[in-house]
Amino acid sequence: MFGRISTTKSTGSCLDNIEKLKKALKEADAVVIGAGAGLSTSAGFTYSGERFRKYFSDFEEEYGFHDMYSGGFHVMQLEPEVSWAYWARNIYINRYMDAPKPVYKRIMELVKDKDHFVLTTNVDHCFQKAGADKKRLFYTQGDYGKKSGGGLCLHKLW
Repeated sequence: MFGRISTTKSTGSCLDNIEKLKKALKEADAVVIGAGAGLSTSAGFTYSGERFRKYFSDFEEEYGFHDMYSGGFHVMQLEPEVSWAYWARNIYINRYMDAPKPVYKRIMELVKDKDHFVLTTNVDHCFQKAGADKKRLFYTQGDYGKKSGGGLCLHKLW
């Protein structure tokens, strides 16, 4: 009925790691933040489930896909008006709406007094909405709101 794993033991090691991270952050001269899809997911930007059905139930019913990610590929096979309608809504929801949870704001609060740089594959603009300086960002896969794609061009790094 009860598990044999000690909760105190498992949470204890997690708390130890958090303390180590706090110490390292406090002592660091500079911080590089690497972020991918999991960070936006933890902030509430999920591409399936309730959030998908809330905003895309009409597409799900009409075209049979069940998440925003695969929907992006699916609509490319359809008439341009459908594809544009899907992508316009997707970009509005995933770039211009705020994330439901303050994960990005908390991260930026942690590094506000540190020399820092953000390297992210996320295209949702969450770091800038949380106060990150765009000169300290590199969106490796672009940003939904920028027609040029990247938040910082590679040639500016050299």
